[in-house]
Amino acid sequence: MIVHGEAFGEGQDHGHIPPMLTGALGNLQSIGHEPDYFERKILTADSNYHTLVNLRKCQELGLDAYIPDRKFRNRDPRFATQKRRQVRRFTLKDFRYEEALDQYTCPDGKILKLRVKRVLNRGHLYRKYIAAEKDCQACPLRPRCIYAAGAKRKQLFVPIGESLSKHMVAKIDTEPGRRIYPQRLAIVEPVFANIRSNKRLDRFTLRGKIKVNIQWLLYCLVHNIEKVLNYGLAPA
Repeated sequence: MIVHGEAFGEGQDHGHIPPMLTGALGNLQSIGHEPDYFERKILTADSNYHTLVNLRKCQELGLDAYIPDRKFRNRDPRFATQKRRQVRRFTLKDFRYEEALDQYTCPDGKILKLRVKRVLNRGHLYRKYIAAEKDCQACPLRPRCIYAAGAKRKQLFVPIGESLSKHMVAKIDTEPGRRIYPQRLAIVEPVFANIRSNKRLDRFTLRGKIKVNIQWLLYCLVHNIEKVLNYGLAPA
């Protein structure tokens, strides 16, 4: 069942959890639930939602959230046989930090100097360190270090004050986390499949956020009516 819906004019989901949870909680309160309804409820979302603003909202409402970071599969032994895992990529832990000089040394012994003290990337704050272009061009470790084929040098992003993110990463890597998170595939994705494939909403036919939002909510309503007709109402 869809408890809240809204159409956004942004392509990414980095800041969508707060408005969605606020809307969902308002709808649930309107049918008699308490303001603390979300406490200890489980929430799952894909890695696009792994941002501080989203994690803070989940913490504020007391949700038991499972939102993985983008690299969670690289740490999961269940994906160890996949081709992309055969060559281990370097991570921040492979770079040695020199506090006195505020710089990093890469696995090949080259220096990365601080370029930007605070940069926002995918909803997170980072300090940005970069290597000299000449050091990276002929480096024998380049395939394990620089992911983009056309990149000229290594850019190292070091997170600032991300205790919530680190806690979530550790939570996802636990046995319960790896068991609970994949359940979202069977809960969320069939909803989109039903609306897009069965109801044929593969594009919006109106313009403007208000009209598009109304069209989306009408399809959500049809989806919910179909669920009630097929499965009945939940017991009171």
